Amino acid sequence: MNMYSLKKSILLIVTLYLGCTSSLSREYLNLPLPKFYGVQKTTVDMTMDGLLNEEAWENAEWTDLFMDIQGPDMTKPYYDTKVKMLWDKDYFYIYAEMEEEHVWGDIEERDAVIFYNNDFEVFIKPNERQPYYAEFEVNALGTLWDLFLARPYRRNGPVLDEWDINGTKIGIDIKGSLNNPQDLDQGWSVEMAIPIAPVNGIDRGHSFGVGSMWRVNFSRVQWEFQLNNGKYEKKTDADGRRLPENNWVWSPQMAIDMHRPEHWGYVYFLDNKIQTEEGVEIDPTYATAYQLLFHLYRQQLSIDQDDSGKKQVASKLERTIYEANNYSYTAKYLPTDLGFELRVQHDSGLRLSINQDGYIRSSNEK
Repeated sequence: MNMYSLKKSILLIVTLYLGCTSSLSREYLNLPLPKFYGVQKTTVDMTMDGLLNEEAWENAEWTDLFMDIQGPDMTKPYYDTKVKMLWDKDYFYIYAEMEEEHVWGDIEERDAVIFYNNDFEVFIKPNERQPYYAEFEVNALGTLWDLFLARPYRRNGPVLDEWDINGTKIGIDIKGSLNNPQDLDQGWSVEMAIPIAPVNGIDRGHSFGVGSMWRVNFSRVQWEFQLNNGKYEKKTDADGRRLPENNWVWSPQMAIDMHRPEHWGYVYFLDNKIQTEEGVEIDPTYATAYQLLFHLYRQQLSIDQDDSGKKQVASKLERTIYEANNYSYTAKYLPTDLGFELRVQHDSGLRLSINQDGYIRSSNEK
């Protein structure tokens, strides 16, 4: 082949390549990544009294202050909330400190809907590739609601209120008084010991130990109040309608919905203080792919599942390169007998897929 023919061949290849890539549209996305935390292991006996008495708590780091559930661009909470975490072979320990000028509550029945009071909530998903998870809610009286969800509400997941984690320990400390509107309080704190075995057991026997990772988030529900005959009650507007609650969280959900586990924080169970000081790193390519997958999944769930809708989704995905957080991904939609499967792939070979019920698979095949 002479030089002229070689140049023509190269030009033809480049032209064909540009023609193929020009037919693809690009969608640019800035996808927020969840918080992360390295949990230090403790060997000391822990007493759940709502106080930071144990030396192990001194070595545990505070989380960032909670923010509005919809993200950092929303109004900053008017009370501070922060959390510490520890673990041993039997328990996952949580200490939450909440500023509050008026500590009040009246729900005393186990497994009642605790968020009708001001409360502190814990969400735990031991396997991020499975849809099921656990939820714990506690108020200033120490009343607990623990429940199991087979999948999020967006997929009509059944809720098992009767699911109890026996052995859960709770300590409450009130810095002030309870249900007394005549004074100003400093706040209240919750110290919890959640048994690891039954929570990890919802992951169908998946092993647990140093290096394990759970998806975890914390929420604080805060109601505006008014006094009625000297007693606290939720505040209403001029028409008698109850004002909506405030929702403050550790890892932002980007919507008023705690039941989007894809936004919960990454919590890694480490061995000692040295490991926690070295920090925890999340592969940004994987974390972004995971968020992109759920971004498309949420869109898919909102689409009417008729044949024309499926064809439109498939066509859009296969004609779009997704530039998310400066990483490039392709996506594919596959209709199945039971619903659908979505796939997201990076040039490195990383591929994540999700089906209609939220089950995730991954591979690293080029």
